[in-house]
Amino acid sequence: MFHRLYELARCLPERASWERLNEGMPDLYDRGLALCFGPAGEWCGVRTYQGNQGVLCAKAAEFSPEQRAWLHASGETFRTHQDTIWTEVETARQQAGIDDKTHRGYVYWADAQMQPVHGWPEMREALVRQVTESFADKGGARDSGCCAVCGRDAVRVYGNYAVLACYNLNNRGSIAGGFRANAAHRNFPVCGECALSIAETFTFANTHLASSMAGQTYLVLPYSNADAVREELRIRFSQQPQRYSLGKTCDLVADELALTDEFSGYGDQLALALIFYREKNAAWRVQAEVQHLLPSRLHELHAAARAIERAADLIVLSKTEEQPVRISALTFKTFAGGNNHASEETLRDWLAALFAGESIDPRHFLHALVVRLIDTGQRNPTLLHWMTRHAWGLYRYAQHVHLILADFTEVSAVMSEVIPNSPYGRYVCEHANFFRRPELVVAFLTGVYAAQVTSVQRQERGADPFAKKFVGRVLTRQHLQRLYREGHAKLAQYGKLGYVIAGLDPDLANAWVVCGETWAISDEEATFAFTIGYSLAYRIKQLADASEIEDNLGDDTP
Repeated sequence: MFHRLYELARCLPERASWERLNEGMPDLYDRGLALCFGPAGEWCGVRTYQGNQGVLCAKAAEFSPEQRAWLHASGETFRTHQDTIWTEVETARQQAGIDDKTHRGYVYWADAQMQPVHGWPEMREALVRQVTESFADKGGARDSGCCAVCGRDAVRVYGNYAVLACYNLNNRGSIAGGFRANAAHRNFPVCGECALSIAETFTFANTHLASSMAGQTYLVLPYSNADAVREELRIRFSQQPQRYSLGKTCDLVADELALTDEFSGYGDQLALALIFYREKNAAWRVQAEVQHLLPSRLHELHAAARAIERAADLIVLSKTEEQPVRISALTFKTFAGGNNHASEETLRDWLAALFAGESIDPRHFLHALVVRLIDTGQRNPTLLHWMTRHAWGLYRYAQHVHLILADFTEVSAVMSEVIPNSPYGRYVCEHANFFRRPELVVAFLTGVYAAQVTSVQRQERGADPFAKKFVGRVLTRQHLQRLYREGHAKLAQYGKLGYVIAGLDPDLANAWVVCGETWAISDEEATFAFTIGYSLAYRIKQLADASEIEDNLGDDTP
């Protein structure tokens, strides 16, 4: 964290230490009235200074005898001629256009040449000394040490414990400084220059490069080893820092960054450090870090999201518009669980792995998806199809970006025997990364079969009580077998076996035969495959029919 801030500092405009500490004047205070005194402290008049650049607000410092004598003499002059001086100040105030609304003024001490007292080197040195010595009060100091950030040796170093308030807080022993604050200069010594530079950089990052996605606050810290990139960053950050501000919310999964977009010509020479944090009671806790987030990875993630958005099988057609599945950080949050501590950690783990290009446990990921589908089926079954589309889209997205890896060693040799020659069989082939075993095909086709049964029930009865047998439940092999038998009986009861007798029914029966006694998938995998078939059966058939019509029209074209 500290090193990344230091690297970002190298990409910001260089400033002296006192400038880093100087808060300056508010923009409205843009008219300075200099009370000028001669070498002997005599009154020389009021002069106007346009702007507030370089104005230093600081307490008194240690001055030389000559400086103290001049300050004393000029102070005596001011007290003696105070009424006259304030009359001149009021005149100068009116001439400067100070109206206390659009323009406000400030008064400062200066010499006959209008050189301000706040510009004396002693004032600036005192400001720096006052702040750096406060580091020693909090974390100790050593006169001749090595800075852990810049690597300079034989310099005065300080313990930065609790000064910047940005450190790991998971357990006290991991804090810079260990268990005792006054030992920080031994465990994490930082020279004064680096401490001030990092503090200013942290303020810059917190202002422009901090944001939130899916409820997770984060910082993006750009860095580069290329001199040309650092120089370009320095120019851009000095001229238009607000151009690269992320705003209150910025979803890195879905949103393009102006920074990476404008530096696209440099490829991965520009990298980002992504830091998830939580700020509470003045404590700044690092919750997760991605040290190397490359622009190429962001492009890969955005391309994968666009591919899912274009996926025809996941699009719902309403009367007015198409409703695709759009992957974002909020999609991950939807399936990470509730708003408890464990779900927040799960979400951060997923996002950190996603941006770092790492993989997570596919079983845990699938478990989270299925838990959400079951909960939706129990609480709000009318949203199940919507939730299934997003769960299936997120699963495919995760495979595409290698967040989860398919285990092709599990691919069964009898897959060709179980996949039917039908729209549903072709759909299975299109998504072979998931449908890698006959058992998954059986579960999927059973879901399609259940969709047919519930469709008939709605036509015949205006309701689909058959859905209560599986919606909101984890489905076992025995459960799927029972659904097939009972579904077949329901279709026979309504006299609608003709809908399945020539295609889906024999295809499903054959799939069960091919599986035999083998059942090597988990109940959650079976539930997920079944729910995909149940929720997407209509859309798969709709797309197949449209494709067939298009092919027939093409054949009829002379």
